[in-house]
Amino acid sequence: MPPPPTSPPPRLLAGGDHHPPPTSTSSPEHPFHFAHLLLPSPSPSPPDLSSPHLPHALAFAFLTQPSTLPRHLPVALHAAGARFPAFYQAFASALLSLPFPLLLPHPRARLLLAASELARAAAPGFAPLLGSLLRRVPFPGDARLLEIFTQHASFLADEEPQLLASAVFAFLRLLARNRLSLVPSSAECKDCEECRSTKSLEECRGRLVSFCVSMLRDHFHVCALIGRDLVRCLHELALVPEFQPLWRELILDRVGDVCRMNTPGWCTAVVITAEMETQLLFMMNNVKWGDQKRYQLWFARKHLIVPGGEERIPDIVRFICCGYHPTNEVMQSGVIARWAVIGWLLTGCSKGYVVANAKLALFYDWLFFEEGRGRVMNIEPAMLLMVNSVSQYADITNMLLEFLFLLIDNYDVQRKEAIARCVKSAFVVLVKKRVVPSLDPLTCCEKLSPLLRQKLVAFLSSSNLGAAEDSCGKSSDVVSTETELKKSVCSS
Repeated sequence: MPPPPTSPPPRLLAGGDHHPPPTSTSSPEHPFHFAHLLLPSPSPSPPDLSSPHLPHALAFAFLTQPSTLPRHLPVALHAAGARFPAFYQAFASALLSLPFPLLLPHPRARLLLAASELARAAAPGFAPLLGSLLRRVPFPGDARLLEIFTQHASFLADEEPQLLASAVFAFLRLLARNRLSLVPSSAECKDCEECRSTKSLEECRGRLVSFCVSMLRDHFHVCALIGRDLVRCLHELALVPEFQPLWRELILDRVGDVCRMNTPGWCTAVVITAEMETQLLFMMNNVKWGDQKRYQLWFARKHLIVPGGEERIPDIVRFICCGYHPTNEVMQSGVIARWAVIGWLLTGCSKGYVVANAKLALFYDWLFFEEGRGRVMNIEPAMLLMVNSVSQYADITNMLLEFLFLLIDNYDVQRKEAIARCVKSAFVVLVKKRVVPSLDPLTCCEKLSPLLRQKLVAFLSSSNLGAAEDSCGKSSDVVSTETELKKSVCSS
């Protein structure tokens, strides 16, 4: 092993008392520093090309070069990739092993250069790397990520359509969230991460819009992979001038077909961060009823009670509905249910437009539900939230039912009857699949608004649930045992 250099190698991650030093084997930086010490030469020799440490050594060089990327680094990267097919995958995996939130600004920027080189070579492993970067926008340098997708759009449309669709949706959601609530800078916050990210976003907003419009025009078949959430997102951007011609010329004629397509789980996951996904899945897989409050407070402080955090709640709701479907074993294990997490998110919103968008996200699959095509697990949380809240917190059920009827009447007036049929079908299937034994808790509960109950009974009377009115005088034990055993979402 060669002697160590006189000065310590550059750092990749922000240090701190609670982070191990690079020399510790428990540090994510250790494989990179160790490889750098083993292979410190600027250009690897032929024997170095076969070294198992070369992926980390080259990754370290890509991330720490202080000037314009030297030509010898891409040459070495592609020489190793040509000789060893698994090298590219190892190089991308090395980059993915670093915790992105802790990366120092310079390595973050250089990481995009490394990703660009992999994309330019269509190297194995570049798609997961770009997909991972998508979940970390906006940050300083996201304009470079947009440039990568713009440069390789045609290739991605043919070879990696799911990745391109993910990019379109991630950028559309980024535009929608920041159109509603830009993060303001202030005298107290001159150079924080949020303000730098907002400045970066404003600087490339025009390019973001141009990219999305171009992809929708030139590769609509790829964008349609997003499913009905593409329409939901474009509705939020309908007043943006650049999107208005697109609606008239392209979208209106295809809304019906796109809305019949379920939104895939991978699509809803791409618009929340990997850290959010990990923590949400931990809550819904491991946290028992009664223990959830401290985890929810922790999640809120980390992700929601921050500038622009609340605007992510509709996307979180969509992820919970479409991106995570628990197994029967998990549902019977006593962990906090999906509907309870959504209820907590709804009752914690302070902004009216966020509440409205979150309720739309919750009910969106109801508006286009077709038996045999629709996914029952997508519509289950809304029903269980209404039924399980009605006994102690009827105001939640009143709020949701009222919003559902507003959607039926106003979401798409031209397709109002079709939407009404889909919502009726959702009610029918939820009872048929025994998600709830019956609708008595909604049609017969005196705590609900009488007008809403009457409207619901009248709405359902033309469907297969005609016995709903007759059952009002009967004693009902349909409220699930989950309701009796667990506290309402408001006390979570």
